[in-house]
Amino acid sequence: MARLSLRRAIDSADTGTRGDVTAPAITFDRVNVAYGRGRGATRALIDFNLRVAPGETVALLGPSGSGKSTALKALAGFVRPVSGGVRLGERDVTDLPPARRGLGVVVQSYALFPHLRVAENVAFGLRSQRVPRAEIGGRVSDALAMVGMSAYGKRFPRELSGGQQQRVAIARALAIRPGVLLLDEPLAALDVKLRESMLTELQQLRAALPDTAMLYVTHDQSEALALADRIAVMRDARLVDVDTAENLWKRPPSSFTAAFLGGANLLPCTVTRVIGTSALVSVGGTPVTALAPQPAIGRTDWESDSGALLCIRPHAVTLTSPSERGTLAARVVGGVWRGSTTRLSVALVGLPEYPIDVDVPGHDERPVGTAVGVRFPDGGAVLVPEPGSAS
Repeated sequence: MARLSLRRAIDSADTGTRGDVTAPAITFDRVNVAYGRGRGATRALIDFNLRVAPGETVALLGPSGSGKSTALKALAGFVRPVSGGVRLGERDVTDLPPARRGLGVVVQSYALFPHLRVAENVAFGLRSQRVPRAEIGGRVSDALAMVGMSAYGKRFPRELSGGQQQRVAIARALAIRPGVLLLDEPLAALDVKLRESMLTELQQLRAALPDTAMLYVTHDQSEALALADRIAVMRDARLVDVDTAENLWKRPPSSFTAAFLGGANLLPCTVTRVIGTSALVSVGGTPVTALAPQPAIGRTDWESDSGALLCIRPHAVTLTSPSERGTLAARVVGGVWRGSTTRLSVALVGLPEYPIDVDVPGHDERPVGTAVGVRFPDGGAVLVPEPGSAS
């Protein structure tokens, strides 16, 4: 009942961020952020454009220093853009202080007040917003029930595990009934087992809040794939690619996204023939079939005899006998046992400078130098533009 009452309350709350249901919940409009001044300034976000619909979860994914946390801070009001603007619904909030934006924010350090009990921590934002005292108790109870922490209201943060503290931080963000929830690396401080447990709980929370837009910052691709409707891939303070998680995984539009999201192998190839979305390419002189995605706007079609990259993920590669027909000859150059699988590194004959990773089940102890055959299953490879080509 607590979860249902919170859901109804969020549905009926006037947060000022919903507006017309067709309007984006979040809008970044050519946002630029710099730290420092003059020629020595560091550009932390460059011409960043992104829209997030009500109820949509978008993950900002990228390596450290890519600008993803800066984008979240610009939306939350913790940093001021040097140009461009941010909107919540139809409100321009670029110049508003954080407390007036009505956002729920969760950070990896939890940021709980150690001298306040759990219930008091959750109530803090409500008191800051001057919610009537008679309402605070019920809203705190609803928020704690939402994250499974109803029995811990009288405890201090020091009496909780890391995962429990993170749940309290999420409850505090939900208590103010935000239309937009921001999560900045919320699982980074947890150990592997707790991270997996909390990821499942975040999936359940997302399902329970179908109208709340979420912006989720992470460098962990598994979190992004598990939670996000769309993923915005960032690099060097710029937005590189944005699409659904499935599209970015199956048909990566750039070599950076292919390599960063899933660690795909990228091999230079020459396009021989394209029919529809099927291509025949040459890899080191060996013919291979591949998916040829429809080109992006502004890019020419895949052309015969043109260069491209063949993208294939380690789990899709099959190792065979080197004498088997239709395989690419290769040799093992390294390997790492990962428990349930072994990741072998193999170099194709004729392309030794482009070793590829192959995941094989179990503990594979093939020594370096072992001759093998490599097969790419039908549908297991896709063409990706070479770096620098129009896209």
